[in-house]
Amino acid sequence: MTKYTRQDPEISRRKFINVAMGTTAGVGTLSLLSIVGGVKPANVLTPEKELPRKGDVLVYADPAKNGAPVALADIQVGQVVYAFPKGRSLNGSDVVKNGVPRNQLIVAKFPADQLKAPTDVKATDQGIVVYSRQCMHLGCAVEIKPYPSKNLQEAAVCPCHGGVYDLAEGAKVVDGPPPAPLPQLPIKVQGSQVVVDGFFLSLPKDLTESEFEAQKKELEKA
Repeated sequence: MTKYTRQDPEISRRKFINVAMGTTAGVGTLSLLSIVGGVKPANVLTPEKELPRKGDVLVYADPAKNGAPVALADIQVGQVVYAFPKGRSLNGSDVVKNGVPRNQLIVAKFPADQLKAPTDVKATDQGIVVYSRQCMHLGCAVEIKPYPSKNLQEAAVCPCHGGVYDLAEGAKVVDGPPPAPLPQLPIKVQGSQVVVDGFFLSLPKDLTESEFEAQKKELEKA
């Protein structure tokens, strides 16, 4: 008598079918999860993500300053201040608009004769010019430092991929991969405060043209 038993072919077929169906279901589930996981979540517009708009006041981005308005005395030639806009949102509440990278702002000051095109000089006041801090390449926050190879004492330099912007000349790109200048934000000085005087003058990094225009229309109606 042999010690091996012969397996019933019908049982083998059933096992094969069950395993195959289980494998197919598993692959289907993984495929569904991959598709669902790859779907980009909706970009919900909340008050802290709204665009800066006319009438917003610039407040310090430094948490230690507790949202205080930027003091003119702190805006000096050769120095920069990082700020957020604070103002009334679409829902009527006062809010610091610090929910998206584009809204962190560079506040710089230059002697009036040093601000040159493509800077919109009419959108500056007392030599103060303001730009979004979000790099137009992949969205990193730029840092302000000298850039000797371009003879710049005050350049916006991206620490991620080396993009360089000339703040005195419209934040134009002078080195690296960014495809466009940093968006300039129009401002004016009112008393002791720096106040937003309009929307960004060019498309920010993290918005499409249609999103940008739609949000501006909503804010203009409010």
